[in-house]
Amino acid sequence: VDVLSSGGMAQSVPDQAELVDRTIAKGFALLVFPKELEARFLREGASKRFLLMVIAGLASIVLFSQVIIADFLLMRSVVPLALFIRCAVYGPGIVIGLLVVRRLNKPALNEWLVAAAGLWATLLQSVIILQGTGPWAVARVVELNIIVVYTCALARFWPAVTLAGLVALMHTFIVLTMPDGTGILASTTTLLMVTSMAFVLYGNYKLEHDERMAFLLDAREQALHAELMAANERLTHMATTDALTHLANRRYFESFLGECWQRAQAQRRVLSVMVLDVDDFKRYNDLYGHQAGDRCLVGVAQALSSSIRRPGDLVARWGGEEFVIVMMDTDVEAAAAAVERIREAVVQLDLPHQGSRCSTRVTLSGGCATSRPAAHAEWPQLVQLADEALYRAKASGRDRIVVTCDGTVSGEKAEAV
Repeated sequence: VDVLSSGGMAQSVPDQAELVDRTIAKGFALLVFPKELEARFLREGASKRFLLMVIAGLASIVLFSQVIIADFLLMRSVVPLALFIRCAVYGPGIVIGLLVVRRLNKPALNEWLVAAAGLWATLLQSVIILQGTGPWAVARVVELNIIVVYTCALARFWPAVTLAGLVALMHTFIVLTMPDGTGILASTTTLLMVTSMAFVLYGNYKLEHDERMAFLLDAREQALHAELMAANERLTHMATTDALTHLANRRYFESFLGECWQRAQAQRRVLSVMVLDVDDFKRYNDLYGHQAGDRCLVGVAQALSSSIRRPGDLVARWGGEEFVIVMMDTDVEAAAAAVERIREAVVQLDLPHQGSRCSTRVTLSGGCATSRPAAHAEWPQLVQLADEALYRAKASGRDRIVVTCDGTVSGEKAEAV
């Protein structure tokens, strides 16, 4: 049943505009957002980041293996070991790491695994360098800088800082362990390492800061858009919903019936409209009070909603104590069955009505019109036909629903329908 109610409204989107504005105003010098925003930042960029990790990881396998050329030209004695490490150790390790990243699917952990891959390359390259001999062998320590620069192009800032610190320790160990026949290579390579890391970490910081700022601006725009959509939804809900019963109101009913009428005309389908009225409702209000009358209308509305089961049908409040129901593809027999369900649901309410002229309980009178719309007919004609059937039901003693088909009365009393 197509019933508009406060419970059916979409839940309002959590307002993050204030949190985003506060984060922008406060700044994020440490490149860390509040927990909720941080999780969203990592989650929204996870798929793109994983694709970059795959591309960078596979490319690193190719590049790392190509350095065997430098091994051959500078330290031929280490070529067998270097060939084994570059082709049989590093590549499989990276592939396994990518599979682990995909399996875990934890964006925060993935960023540290990027740094772990850089550290893996650093350790393997250090093993090769330490096997070198000769006064110039220590010069190859600069190859660690290349690994840092390559990794930091992808890694987040804090994992990159951690990697840089560990590489610096490995660099220090190598230059202190290996002989420096020239006397200047240790200091020169160390200066190169410091400057390279300073520049690459500064660039990494700026890039991530700009990326995070772009995310915040986009998140603020999305939050404001969500607020606007929620406000429009609330306004639409208020404009198309009856405040008391939370059924569709007359405005929505007329729009809905107009659309159904057009579909029925175009596809030659059967359409039924039911107009229902609470019997002697003015007397009910006079006897029990208006608050009790409101509760009565709410109960009747719920009974009608529970009786009309198909999602394509509509229950609406026509005004006052009158209700209307629209049912697509409902012939006379189906309409009669709906009538019985409606009457039974109202009987189950068992609301006393000592002021009624037809029963000691709250009852309904109604008219139901079923038609296959002609090409040039208008939907108000069907409503008028149902309204005329309602008046016949009242004139016949109330507590009944008259069903008509194309203007022909098919049953005078609901019990006979």
